[in-house]
Amino acid sequence: MQRLFLLVLLAPLAMAQTAGDLPPVLTLDECIAIALRENPTLQREQKNVEIGQSALTRAFGAYLPSINASAGYSRQLNVEGGRAVNIGGQVFVLGPPEPNSYSLSAIASYNLFNGFAREATYSQARNELDAASLSYERTRQQIVFQVRTQYLDVLRAMQTVRVRRENLELGRQELARVRALYDAGRIPITTVYAQEADLGTRELDLLTAENALAQAKAVLLATMGLPPDRQAEFAEASVPTTITDSDIAAFRKEIGSPAAVLATALERRSDYRALSARVRAADDAVSVAQAAFMPQLNLASGWSWSNTRVAQFSEFGRYFVSMNVQVPIFDNFGAATQRQQAVLQMEQRQLEQRQLEQQIRTEVRQALLELDAAEKQLDITARALKAAELNFNAASERFRVGAGTQLEYLTASNQLVSARINRIAAIYGYRAAQARVRLAMGTLQ
Repeated sequence: MQRLFLLVLLAPLAMAQTAGDLPPVLTLDECIAIALRENPTLQREQKNVEIGQSALTRAFGAYLPSINASAGYSRQLNVEGGRAVNIGGQVFVLGPPEPNSYSLSAIASYNLFNGFAREATYSQARNELDAASLSYERTRQQIVFQVRTQYLDVLRAMQTVRVRRENLELGRQELARVRALYDAGRIPITTVYAQEADLGTRELDLLTAENALAQAKAVLLATMGLPPDRQAEFAEASVPTTITDSDIAAFRKEIGSPAAVLATALERRSDYRALSARVRAADDAVSVAQAAFMPQLNLASGWSWSNTRVAQFSEFGRYFVSMNVQVPIFDNFGAATQRQQAVLQMEQRQLEQRQLEQQIRTEVRQALLELDAAEKQLDITARALKAAELNFNAASERFRVGAGTQLEYLTASNQLVSARINRIAAIYGYRAAQARVRLAMGTLQ
């Protein structure tokens, strides 16, 4: 009785634990949200933005005066030392000195002019921050694209496994039917052997599909920043599996002509804009280096005091104002070398910009070609699937009534399975091609 009571008491807890162990079903939007929160690459780019913000704050500080305050204390340990003074060969003994010494000071200084290096440094920091922010945005788009395409790979693998599993079940049913016919003496044993060999091929195909699904899940989880061995399921309803001619036409209208796609990419791509900001930052670095050839003007003001006792501040304190002009004459070619390096770095950035522009043109062209191929695959696989279904129905009926051969039936069955898998690949391939075009254009959200 006590055991029964404990079982009744612990049953809800056990059911809750079992439910908690079930893997979650993640939608595409949830996977993207997790990746944007957990992906280490994106987190690293975020740190670069924060570093740029700190650099901009430091550059702005050059427009503000610097203020320093100091206090000092010293005590002479050998009080007797230094009491005798020789003046003209005659030694005079002084009184005992004060052993303590105190000092206070407060100084404010401001740079009035430094060859516009301050302004160029601030502009450089601002452009570097813009470049870091735009790089973060591009990395974000790339992660969204990776998650989206890898999610499509998972869904495609899931449906492929389902088709292979259904095909295996049909093969088992067909083997049972063939064995019954053989037992009845209506077909030879070779027909049974052929069906068993076909069943083994179907089992191998299912195993291969399941392995591909496990690998696709691991890749997606790793991109999301999660352990790749975590158990998780993914919602097939996140991505529509029907694509109509109006959908294709609407997307073509959205992106426009190839020339419009390229123009949008050069205007919207965050990586191209980031590199343009780095070119401007490199030009600011040249201005900073050029400032080393110009004079600097500094203004300082403050108050200082020193005494052997903490008293008499008005008698021993002093106020002062100073102005300093520093003119560079020769610094062992340091400024010239720094300017030359800055110019070379700017030219290097300009070459990188040209190279990136060529890369963008290539990526846009490849994405459009992939979209063209995906649209053709949709049409081809739709027609092939319809023909394969009709052929399989006819071959199955002929084989059932004894008018067709087993080879014809197995061939038609394999063609139908291949047509279904090709159709699945074409649908998700078109979705991936859309994402790639948007990524190439810089409009992927």
